[in-house]
Amino acid sequence: MNRYFMLLCFCMTAAAFHAVQADSVDGIHEITFIEQDELGATILDKISRAKSKIFLAQHIMGDGQYGRAITAKLMEAARRRNKDGSRVDVRLIYDGLVSSLYAVQAPGRLLVSAGVKVQSYNPKERLFAINRRMHSKLMIIDDEVFVGSSNSHACSTISMVCIESDMMITGKKILHDAVQSYLEFWDHQVTWEIAFPEPLWRADEQHEDEKRAVAARYQKKIERYLQMHLPAANRMISEIFSKQSNPGRSPPRKYQVSKIDYVSDPPRKVKNGGMFAQLMEIIASAKKSVRIITPYFFPTGKIKNALASAAGNGAHVEVYTTRRDELVNIFGLALTRSFAFVHEHDIDLYEYQQRKLLHSKLFIVDDRIAYLGSANFDSLSQRFNTENGVLIDLQHDADLHQRFNSEIDLVRQQSKQVMDSKGPGLFDYRDCSQTTCNPLIKLLNPATEVFY
Repeated sequence: MNRYFMLLCFCMTAAAFHAVQADSVDGIHEITFIEQDELGATILDKISRAKSKIFLAQHIMGDGQYGRAITAKLMEAARRRNKDGSRVDVRLIYDGLVSSLYAVQAPGRLLVSAGVKVQSYNPKERLFAINRRMHSKLMIIDDEVFVGSSNSHACSTISMVCIESDMMITGKKILHDAVQSYLEFWDHQVTWEIAFPEPLWRADEQHEDEKRAVAARYQKKIERYLQMHLPAANRMISEIFSKQSNPGRSPPRKYQVSKIDYVSDPPRKVKNGGMFAQLMEIIASAKKSVRIITPYFFPTGKIKNALASAAGNGAHVEVYTTRRDELVNIFGLALTRSFAFVHEHDIDLYEYQQRKLLHSKLFIVDDRIAYLGSANFDSLSQRFNTENGVLIDLQHDADLHQRFNSEIDLVRQQSKQVMDSKGPGLFDYRDCSQTTCNPLIKLLNPATEVFY
């Protein structure tokens, strides 16, 4: 009898232990939507306060004012010592094609010299691997995870120029999953470490004393760079968070959710599978409604099948995308090719009418689940680019559900529904006299448009 009693106690204790473990991993997560005009200052302020780690993965690392401010803050964080003598683990993964200039210009080199660990995402094992890009946007600062559509680029921080959607999340499960995903990229063979910043043709010729001399020169360059760009970074922070500069600012609202999942592609994209397939399955299962914001709506067969399935289930499908004459001509033509499809399946397609880049990437299905992240509705996100984001259960928080819908409602107020079932031709709608564009470059070289 005693033996059975002891066995029962052991099983109950083990069950309680596993329940506590599960609760500590899952638990309640806290979400904060970051207003776009506060995004740059928020990121810079969080970097300034970091104590343990800064893990940054970016599709675009810009070299404008905001890009230089982030670079300066990353350098400062890598050189900083905590009170216990420890240092902040600062890491950066950037896309090796889109941000390639960043690696060879001064900022990328100085980051390495300042102690930042830098890697370039650049799969080289295939002839046409140039199509395979890291489109993910992720930042982990201590215990906080940032996801959304923004790049480390000035456009992403100014609401008068771009429309973005980003959030900050705290919670053990999301932190665990995001860190594991980041480290999977970091340790994978598709990322290449950026070593000591001197040109490769000189590296083999240097002796240790020469390397020390080079290091000393770079330390002086770092000091000059910080003197030039840290004041601007601190001003950006002060303009938002200082009571003197911004006395009427109120802290952003925080939402608590019990079910949220970090989703990401692996470092080597799974063709027609992975995260994107999961998103399409969610959309295809819709019964009531699908609301989508995507800057690039060039639906492939799989995207069309998911949308058609939702419409066939009786769901009301809305898609909000970039106005056709704001796109490169060939991309605008690709958008118009979807007109017949959306009309055939009674899908409401809207074009954003404001003269700024609609770059948000989110959707809501049946008012029960929402996605926010980096994925577009095109073949690049489906087949080539690595993407990431979060899936959030909206069923138990009416306020959070309303907050997501308000993001889409705001875009809807500034959009116009597409009523024609056939779009114009390649040369019919691009009027460069009314916009700041180079018609030859925009027609012949779509790769110049980096905000896909």
